[in-house]
Amino acid sequence: MSTESRVDPRLRVLYLLSVAVGLFAFHRLPIVAAVLAVQAALWLIVGLGAGRLWRQIRKLWFFTLFIVVSYALTSEDPATDSWTQLHVLSWTVRLNLAGALAGLTMVLRVVGVILAAQVARAGDGRAVAAGLGKLGAPRLVAASIDAVLALLGAGGGGRGRGGGGGGGGGGGGRGRGRDTTPGAEGFWAALKRISRGDVVPIVRRIDAHIERVEEHLRDEGFEEREREVARDVAVIAGVSLTMLGIKALKVLPNIPFAPGYKTVVLTPLYVVARLRTRNRFGATITGLTMGIVAFLAGDGRYGPFEILKHTTPGVVCDLTVPLMVRGGHRPGPVAWALLGALIGAARYATIFGVMLLVQPPSLAWALLVPGLALHTTFGVLSGWVSWQLVRAMDGTTDADTKALPKVTLNSKTAGSEAK
Repeated sequence: MSTESRVDPRLRVLYLLSVAVGLFAFHRLPIVAAVLAVQAALWLIVGLGAGRLWRQIRKLWFFTLFIVVSYALTSEDPATDSWTQLHVLSWTVRLNLAGALAGLTMVLRVVGVILAAQVARAGDGRAVAAGLGKLGAPRLVAASIDAVLALLGAGGGGRGRGGGGGGGGGGGGRGRGRDTTPGAEGFWAALKRISRGDVVPIVRRIDAHIERVEEHLRDEGFEEREREVARDVAVIAGVSLTMLGIKALKVLPNIPFAPGYKTVVLTPLYVVARLRTRNRFGATITGLTMGIVAFLAGDGRYGPFEILKHTTPGVVCDLTVPLMVRGGHRPGPVAWALLGALIGAARYATIFGVMLLVQPPSLAWALLVPGLALHTTFGVLSGWVSWQLVRAMDGTTDADTKALPKVTLNSKTAGSEAK
């Protein structure tokens, strides 16, 4: 057993929280830089590797440039501003050197927390989840995170058990043949498949993951009195695994000029989580689980701040979906599109959350508007998929579309309705 794996999980969580609080409590560049240097040294000591460290830092180059330039072009404090002129071709640009250093300090704070998060989980990918549970995190949250981490560690995050190789992350196999996840055959084919309402493969993928989670919970010996919790854990972890598969295997092709396009497929899964869990915070916990696991797996450039991107759509769903389906009502595609737009904007909270921490000048906020517009647009498009998924679960169809079988996500969780 390695030294890292013997560290109490609670100490890992407390260490991460201490570094985060300490970094944002200090404002002087030398102190922040020293804390960051310690995190980099610990990174190497625990065996994460110099190459991985460089890749992690390299992910943040655009964010660093964006913040530093924003500070350099504006006044930070008239008493400390230090302006200089930079001649570029026929233009003269005034730069605030003191402001640039202030911006660099802000960026180093964020980088320090990101590095500390990876150091805290070194040697045991499930340690943070275990630590949260021991520190009093709700059983539903801790069990969901642990189940996803366990199944990812067992190979469930990428390829199926059968011949699928599929985008759902491991549950889609079971001998079902080739992967039929929308997007596996290309953008236009996926668009055509979804446009005609063929979402059954997505629902089957969720169902397969729920089965895997249920098997895991039985193996873990969930007590009989925890049956109700187990039902929600199965749905939350199953949906989270599906989301992770979508992110890892690119259900839609990479579109570098249109960030946020995965919102089209991810957003409807929050709706599924809300409709199929008994807990009133089912979608929020799903997003939290997805965010924490993705962060622990090194996903995204903003480390633990990425958790916001996955949690906020769940919060929106928990607040709105129960009202939309009250009394057995099933909204049409326009209503789901409006919800998708709201969720798309909320999902953009990642960058807004990080920006709030670095306290950029107003110029930087204005530059975020195009990204917000893109996320909102893709959110609108997700409404069509949400509508089709809800119809597939209900077994309802239009006369102009092929009949969809009634899919209940899992026979053991079909009775779970949103309260």
